Formats: sequence, structure tokens, C-alpha cells
Amino acid sequence: MNRSYCLLLTVVFTLASCGSGSKSSEEPNTAGTDSQSEPLGLLIPVASANTFENYVRQSFTQIAASNSEAIDAMDADSASVGFTTTYRVETNVDEHDYVKYNGEHLFIAPSRGMDCCFIVDDIAVGESASDNGAIAPDEQQNDRSIRILSTNSEQATAEQIASIDLPENRTVEGLYSHDTQLVSISSTSWWGTYGERFADPAIWEGQTTAIDIYDVSNISEPSAQLQIEIEGGFVNSRKKGDIVYLVARHTASIDNYTFFPNEEQQASNQAAIDALNIDQILPKLRVNGDITGLLNAEDCRITDADNAIAPSAPASPIMTMIIAIDLQEQEIANAVCYLDSTSGIYVSENAIYLTQVDYSNSADESIDRTIVHSFSLSTELNYLGSGAADGQLVTGSNRDFRINEHEEYLRLITTKYTDNSADRVDHQLSILRLADESLELETIATLPNAQRPDPIGKPNEELYGVRFMGDKVYMVTFERIDPLYAIDLADPTDPKIAGELTVTGFSDFLHPVNNELLLGLGEGEDGLVKLELFNIADINAPYSLGARSIEVGATWSYSEARYNRHAFTYQVIDDGTDRFTIPVSLSLNDEIYGYTQHERLYLFEINGKDNSVNASLYQVGHIDASDNQWWDDRHRAVIHDDAVFFINGTLVWSTLWTDPSLQNGPY
Repeated sequence: MNRSYCLLLTVVFTLASCGSGSKSSEEPNTAGTDSQSEPLGLLIPVASANTFENYVRQSFTQIAASNSEAIDAMDADSASVGFTTTYRVETNVDEHDYVKYNGEHLFIAPSRGMDCCFIVDDIAVGESASDNGAIAPDEQQNDRSIRILSTNSEQATAEQIASIDLPENRTVEGLYSHDTQLVSISSTSWWGTYGERFADPAIWEGQTTAIDIYDVSNISEPSAQLQIEIEGGFVNSRKKGDIVYLVARHTASIDNYTFFPNEEQQASNQAAIDALNIDQILPKLRVNGDITGLLNAEDCRITDADNAIAPSAPASPIMTMIIAIDLQEQEIANAVCYLDSTSGIYVSENAIYLTQVDYSNSADESIDRTIVHSFSLSTELNYLGSGAADGQLVTGSNRDFRINEHEEYLRLITTKYTDNSADRVDHQLSILRLADESLELETIATLPNAQRPDPIGKPNEELYGVRFMGDKVYMVTFERIDPLYAIDLADPTDPKIAGELTVTGFSDFLHPVNNELLLGLGEGEDGLVKLELFNIADINAPYSLGARSIEVGATWSYSEARYNRHAFTYQVIDDGTDRFTIPVSLSLNDEIYGYTQHERLYLFEINGKDNSVNASLYQVGHIDASDNQWWDDRHRAVIHDDAVFFINGTLVWSTLWTDPSLQNGPY
């Protein structure tokens, strides 16, 4: 008999901080492997299904016991091209987004605000709609399809020519455009909040993630090529070449098991755990409707409790999976997993780094750490090693820019929180490198250190914008003023603060224009969205070339691009000029029109960038879109030659860069 369930949907595109780890004195050093012939890192191979079963049983036991105790205690960059594509952390590693453009067609996925229920048969086991409080979508929001629009870059016009219906009301997490294929990633649920909630095993139970591949060679009649449905909640994805790398998390569903048991339920919990078998634990896979297995126990790794950097938190039954999907062969090329916590993902051109914040159990001081696991960015998905840095790779805005691989070094900026009211936060740069003889990310250097003790940031200054640029990194901290720090990484063993600049306001997002110019997007002292251009030609003496609030006189303004890089669009034009766009939501109040709200896309140029001393910002104009999609506040833009397309929600407005006063749309 088929079982169905319905969950309230929305989406989070990035990961949140969590503290669940896995450490147990009952697991000996060799528990997961039959041989010592290969080097062992923090994550060791699972030797057999029996080992895997025992590890998961133990983690379920620890989770329930811990929750039971808690209850008792409470009763607590863009290249120069004709058109722009999705803004990325790494140039050659694509990222999913709800809008994709291939130079001829716009693909626009529907808003998660239009979602309600996702019905999955056979694979997923979950609660009913009435149990979890899911609600039906508004009748005005029932266009459940991916829009396909043909564009005319000479006239800056667009026309919808096709759509792809979305059965079962899936939440589309994002799209990829690949040659004559369109890839859609969708999921069943949302974990709701950041932090400890993300580490709750119960929220990953009964979720599924689907990857749909469509043939769009005949753009007016797109057709389904392949559907892969995985038992596991969506976390994140990247694409390099023909391969989509998907990260998902899964908790086995156990009949009669309660995550927060009272005393009477503990016995039934233990009986359910004792009866648990490998078929119940491992996630299932459906390919074009046919159910099969996704991976074997031997494809997974578990934590070596005796490793020097083993996490201090109790074991977690959540499986973190990395899945490589070959678009050309239209198949899953490989899948691996490990049983431990995950709080973030960074993908370089060589490796996938999964981060995990390990919270301290010490009441005396904060000794939180960020553990990093590295896997090869290839269909082999080889485990490369693990390392740790003091402090938390925090979940604030643009955290993906706080970790970076350059040549053979991994650099990350973490934050330590203290009980000192005079200085509650300390920021640290750590530089790691894969060891030659072991599966380990060794710490090469940190800053501050004994030789260079000066702190990064003044007392109580939080970390905002961060941008690594080769052998340099620029950081913005802020409490009342905005210091821009320039750190020299030319010698990875001896990083040092080279320069500092203090200005008003702060920058959340930093974009490297070239080796001598840096663009900052943030908030000015007037509380409005601010742009600032910095001259960084001399790392020892950066200075501002000028700042400007977007739409001076506004009573309020906000830009999604401050926190979501996909809302920022940038195009290199020539040696002297670049173009970029910033979406801004704002309020105006004047004597004629009174109080009005606007959704705008502002068009800017950086002129004179080939002579950084005289470089400047110039506002070309803006597109004003009517705000008639109250449930959808997403903003994206595409520049194609002189045409500019502004996607506000799922509707499109357009203009020509050379004459933005003439606007078209909505389409």
C-alpha cells in the first residue's frame, strides 16, 4: 500500500550552523575498517553492514538519551562575455539558482511562496498534512511551472514560448542550464531554522530530493529525459562540467521510535533500535519510477573516536551524502556518505569541503571549533582528509566567501565568541594544507598569533564582508565604524595585517573589480543601501574612491544582493569599463505622490578602472518594476549586450542600457 504525506515547504539555499558530532569511547580506532594498510583520517571507512548498523543504533540511542535528559532538566566572477550568468564563488563551478540564462532563453522557476504540499509515494514516510500544519496555496499562486522565455537582446524584449509543469507541487531549489538540457532540483521540505534545529535528526526523516533532467533542444516542446528521486533532504549543489554534485542529508525512519522519549517510552525506543537493520537505514533511490538502492554501507564513513580532532558532541544518526550525477550519461556516477554533522559547504575547483561546527562542552570558556572534511571534486568522490580551526565558521551573510582554496592551501575566517563584555568576538584566520602522508588537513598558520598578536577588528566588531583575492584577503568588521582590513597571504606560513582603512557604514558584500579595485555593497550611516569603491593598489594603504547611497532621500531601502550573491550581476566590458546591477526595494515619501514603495534594478558603471587612481562609479539609470507579487521578493538580472532583463519574482521587465528610460514588461 502506498503512503503519502504533505509538508509545509519553503527553501534555504545555504546551510546553517549546527553542533551535532560523533564521538564515542565504545567505538575502537579500528571499528570501521578491516585493514590498517591505508592512511586513516577522522572519517574512517565502514567495513561491513553490521558495523554500520551498530554505529547508527548507537547514535539513535545517544540522541534519545540526550533528549530525555533535556526534558527532565526542563521539568532548556564574471568573465567578459556577451551575456551574464549566475554569479559564482568559483568561476568554473556553477551554482544552482531559480533563474538561468543561456544567451537565448530565460528559465524561471516558481517561488517557494507558492508551494504547499509535496506528495511522495512508497519511498518517503512522514506525517499527514493535518499533523504538520501544511496549508493550501493561495489561488492566485497556483502557476506551478518553470517559465521559458525567448529573449531579443537587440530590442530588449522577451516572450514566453513554453513552460514545464511541476507535478506534485514540488519546491524548486534551483536550476542548471547545460547544453541542450535543463536540470531542476526540487525538495519536499524545509528544516525551518538555523543552528541547533538544523542538527535535529527528526527534521531529516522522511524527506526526498528530486533531480529532473529535461531535453530543451526543441525549446517550444521540452521533454523529460530522466527523473532521479533520492530519499534525503536537500542541502546544496554545484556543477562542474557534465557533473552535478548534490549534498543531501537523511535520517532513517524507525517505527515506534520517539526522538524525545519520556520514561515509559524508553523501553519501546530501545526495542525499535535493536530491530533496526541496514535496509531501513540506507536511503532508497527512484530512477524514472523504479526503486533501487543509492549506496552500500561500505560507501560510507564513520568518525574515528580516537582521532585527535574527533568532535565532542554525541553521535548523530544523520547521514550526509555527496552524490555525483552525470548529465551526459544521465545516471548517478557515484555516491558516498558519512555519519556526522554538517553545517556548511564550500566547493573549489578541486574539492568539496563540508564544514561542521563542534560546540564546546566546557562551561569555563568557549573552545568551539570548525571541523572541515575534504572530498575530491570528481566522480570518485575520494575522501582527502579532515582538519580543524578554532572558532566558528559563522552562519552570517555571505559566509561562503569566508572559506577559500588557493593553490594547495585552504584558508578560512572563523569567529570566537567570549564572555568578555568589553570584547565579545574574536576573529581568526586559519591556513590549512593536506598532509603528504595522512588523510589530514594540517594547520600551517593562524592570525593573530604569538608573533603577530594584533586582533582582526576592534573590540566587539562583528565580521561582515570577506573576499579572498589570490594571496590577499579583504575583511570588513563593524560596530560603529567600518574598518576594511587588508591581509597579506603571500607567505602562507606567516600571514599579516598589511593595511587598514576606516570609513562610515559597512559593506556586506565585496567584489574584486581587478587587482587594484574593490567594490563594496552594504549600508551607509543613513541606513540606506550603499556602494563604495576602494583603491587597493597598495595593500599597505587602501583608500576610498567614494561612496554613495542608492536613491538618496529614500525613507528605507534594502538590497537582496547584500546577502545573496545571485542577485548581483556583473559584466566586464573592456579594460576601462565594467557594468553591474543592484536590485533595491525602497520607500519614498514626497509631497506629490505621498508614501510609495518600489522594486527597482539600478544600473551602474565603473569607469576608468584601467587607471585605478581615477576610477569612479556612475549611475546609468534604473528599471522600476511594479510590486504586484507580494508573495515573491526574489530579484535577479541578466545583461546581454545592451539589453538588461530584470526578474522580479517570476515576471520580467527589460530595457536597453543606452536608454533605460524606455522600459518593457512585465512579461
